[in-house]
Amino acid sequence: MNIVKLGQLSGLILFAVLTTACSFAARTMDLRSIERARSLNDALACSPGLCRAKPDFESAIFLLGKKDLLDRARAVITAEPRTELIGKDIGLNQLVFVQRSASFGFPDTIWVQSADVDQRTSVIIYSRSNYGYWDLGVNRDRVRDWLKKLEGAIKHHRAQTQK
Repeated sequence: MNIVKLGQLSGLILFAVLTTACSFAARTMDLRSIERARSLNDALACSPGLCRAKPDFESAIFLLGKKDLLDRARAVITAEPRTELIGKDIGLNQLVFVQRSASFGFPDTIWVQSADVDQRTSVIIYSRSNYGYWDLGVNRDRVRDWLKKLEGAIKHHRAQTQK
C-alpha cells in the first residue's frame, strides 16, 4: 500500500471515529416551512399542500390524532437498527432521531412531525445527512421505507382492533 492511500485510509478512519463519538443536540423546526438543502443528501415526505418545500414522497392521511400517529411512528422508528430518539417538541408534535450508518457510524438526523389535514392527520418526515454532499440515496430509501412501515403498522393495528 502506498503512502498516499495509507494517509487517505487513516483520515477516513479518524473521521469515522470522531463522528461516531459525536452527540447531536436535537434542534426542532416546523417541517411545514423548511427549506430543502441544496446538496443531494436529504429527503422529504409530506402530504400535498402541507409543506412549503417540494416533497420527494407523498404522505398518507390517517384517521388518528396527532399524538397517536406520533406514538405509532415512534414505535416503528425506534425498532430500526442504530436509531435513537434524541429530542421532541410537544408543541410541534415532533420527534427527532439520529440513525447511524452501519459501516462507519455516520449520523443522519430525521425529523418526524404529525400535522392536521382536513380534520385528519398526516406525518411529515425529513431526513438529512449531517456530513457530505451526496448520500447515495440513503435518505430517500429511509423515508420511503419508514413511510411504508408506518402505514403497515397503522393498518395492522386497525385490523386488530376491528376483530
